[in-house]
Amino acid sequence: MKGDLTKIRIVDIVKALSMIGKSGRLHVSSSGSTGYIHLKRGSVTYAEEGNLYGEDALYSMALKSSGVFHYDPETPLVPQNVHLGMESLFIALSRQVDRYQYLLSRVPQLDDRLSTKVLKEPSQYDPEIRTVLRFLTRPLALRDLLNRVPYSRIKTLEIVMQLMTKNVIGVNGKTTTIPKEDERHDASLEASLKVISIGEVVQILVLIGLNGRLSASWDDRKGEVYIEQGNISFATVESLEGMGAVYRLLTWKDGYCKFFADEVPVQHNIQKNIESIFVEGIDVLAKFNKFMDEFPSLNAYVDVISVTGQEEISNKEATILKIVNQNETLHDVIKYSPYDDVETLELTAKLYGQRMIGLSKGLSGQQEVDYDKEAEELLKDLL
Repeated sequence: MKGDLTKIRIVDIVKALSMIGKSGRLHVSSSGSTGYIHLKRGSVTYAEEGNLYGEDALYSMALKSSGVFHYDPETPLVPQNVHLGMESLFIALSRQVDRYQYLLSRVPQLDDRLSTKVLKEPSQYDPEIRTVLRFLTRPLALRDLLNRVPYSRIKTLEIVMQLMTKNVIGVNGKTTTIPKEDERHDASLEASLKVISIGEVVQILVLIGLNGRLSASWDDRKGEVYIEQGNISFATVESLEGMGAVYRLLTWKDGYCKFFADEVPVQHNIQKNIESIFVEGIDVLAKFNKFMDEFPSLNAYVDVISVTGQEEISNKEATILKIVNQNETLHDVIKYSPYDDVETLELTAKLYGQRMIGLSKGLSGQQEVDYDKEAEELLKDLL
């Protein structure tokens, strides 16, 4: 999973991952600096950025307003250097962010170039101020100053505000900042559904408080979910709309999704609140997985192998049998079934258990093996 720091703050993504109990590592890249935040079952255990470690590194990364972050569920073994409890940690982070925003409102803009005006004898300034002034012997954008000075952003801004008040430094024009290629993202958030489920992505977006469109794809399957004011307001996938589409998307274990902030649907087809959707979704997912245990994958080829006893099956089972006969994969059966996904799987699993349908030729997308040719080649090798 990766996201755009201009749209999603580090504080928010860390808090969301913490609240859903995730483990893994966040890789934060911003203005040439790189940092890492490790989580273990929802708790931040380690942070590092440059020569900063622990809470100091976390506070520094929390102030980033541009760049990208990547989430990886795999995390290397590192010693714990963040010891605050999550509640205390987020209170401290909020204070740091609030202080930073206040200071930004009292100094020139980030793209304003600063330079020294009238300097006293350098010895009259303390070492930290002298360090900042050395960077301003030539005009330098405030954004670049914050990235280069070996102090925290808050301390640097406090020094800048002090020097501006004393008329020691001033604004000397503006600079044009061109974002790096890896910092340009149309999507605010992207994720592989092998790494994080679409349900977890929706939870993260709701917890962060973002509105917009979540687009998902898996092979030739396409789906969309719109989130507004903390709720799902519209969903569609393939031929399904509304709650059926949401529940189908929750079962996806592969594919990719992208979130586009501030896009709104032309209509609404879901009225339930997010809590009800997730409670029902957990039940749907449990039943779906139970019946999927009978099959290797949604891409498994299925076929009718016997019609013995067909006169004893129900009308619904007969409908599924007909759909199996007309299509190839289990996914096709679900897609073209007039029943919901769980009921379709239940009926298909029952027919499979009765040996009326069976698996035919592996998985869709796999290269088929010519066993006659393989045997012929093996025989040549033996002779």
